[in-house]
Amino acid sequence: MDVLSNKVELIIERDFRTFFADRFLLVVMFVNFMIDLGVSGLSLAAMVKGFNYFLYIAPGANLVTATVAAFQSGRDVWRERIIQNTQDYLLTLPFSRRKFAFTRLVSGMLRTTVTTLPGTIVISLLYRLSIQLFLVGLGVMLIFSAGVIGLSVIAASLANGLELFTTARSTVQVYLSFFSTQFYPSSILPAPIAFVAQFNPMTWAVDAFRGLEAGTVDVTQLASLTAISLVLLLAGYATYRKVMIF
Repeated sequence: MDVLSNKVELIIERDFRTFFADRFLLVVMFVNFMIDLGVSGLSLAAMVKGFNYFLYIAPGANLVTATVAAFQSGRDVWRERIIQNTQDYLLTLPFSRRKFAFTRLVSGMLRTTVTTLPGTIVISLLYRLSIQLFLVGLGVMLIFSAGVIGLSVIAASLANGLELFTTARSTVQVYLSFFSTQFYPSSILPAPIAFVAQFNPMTWAVDAFRGLEAGTVDVTQLASLTAISLVLLLAGYATYRKVMIF
């Protein structure tokens, strides 16, 4: 069991070394979050009346950062396959392909959660969350990251060119951001978009996080988010395993 654990830890450690090699990217992601929150949030809040739009949009800004970070992990998988040609070597290391694929997905979830941690802290301070509710918010970020990691790995496993991978990433980002309640409540969305937004992981994530401000945990939203994220994570795992068969 100890040997198995050590091998899993080595995979995660390798991914985090790659991740932290570009510290400038981490700074850029946090700066982008602050720009979305500060510039977009404050400017739009001046035009939206009836509720505190600045606090409303805050979780969405952090979840957008999570989407970007998750696809950065997917891009690492794509680079190993297409650019660096190191996937064959990695699969000769002494652990099963099943374990390798699953651990890469888990490390991507952890990387994404770590990337968004500063933003999660900022929003928790704005919402004045207790330690317990902060941990729930952190769980929301982790669960949401699982779903987007699944999508990013699917794109990385199927795309043979950077253009296709970039197109898939942009499509996912547009769907998550503009067909959800990230910017506006479902009550004021056009009927077709409001209908689609009901089935969007971003909707469940942002609404669950917003509920924390009132001191409540929306179990229904969390359950829906967990279910779809698990499905997407397993789909990413299955697709990644498939490309490992030569």
